[in-house]
Amino acid sequence: MVVAMSVAIVLLLACIGFAFDFGRIYIARNEAQNYTDAAALTAASRLDGTLESVRKARTAVEHLPGSWNLGTEPFKGIVTEFSIDGLHWTATPEKDNPGGLWTYARVSAPSNDLGIIFLRAAGGPESFRVLAHSAARSDPARLVE
Repeated sequence: MVVAMSVAIVLLLACIGFAFDFGRIYIARNEAQNYTDAAALTAASRLDGTLESVRKARTAVEHLPGSWNLGTEPFKGIVTEFSIDGLHWTATPEKDNPGGLWTYARVSAPSNDLGIIFLRAAGGPESFRVLAHSAARSDPARLVE
C-alpha cells in the first residue's frame, strides 16, 4: 500500500511538472504571437508605399513596448521585413528595390528561448525556442498571415 501510494505521488508530481512547463510554453507562445501581431499591424499602418514610410514602420516596431516570459524579458532578435506583393520579402528594401510600392510588413520574433524546468528531469531539452511571426498589409492595415 505504501509503495503504491509513493509511486502514485511521484507520478502526480511528474504530471504537475509537465503541466507547468507546457503551460509556460503556451503562455510564452501567445505572448510572442500577440507581440508580432501588434508589431506587424503597427508597421503596416505606417506604410504608404515609400521608403520613408518603411523607415517609419521600422522605427515604430523598434519602439513598440513588449515583453514575454510572463512580462519579465524583452523580445530579442526582432526581424522586420517588407514586401510589395506579399510573396517576396526583404529586410533591406532600400537596397533590393528602392522604387517599389511597399505595402506589406512582416515581423518575426525568432530568438527567444524559454528555460525548461521540469521536463529536463525526464530527459527533455534545457530550453524551448518560442517562435512567432505575423504579416500585415496596409490600406487598410490588417493581418494577412
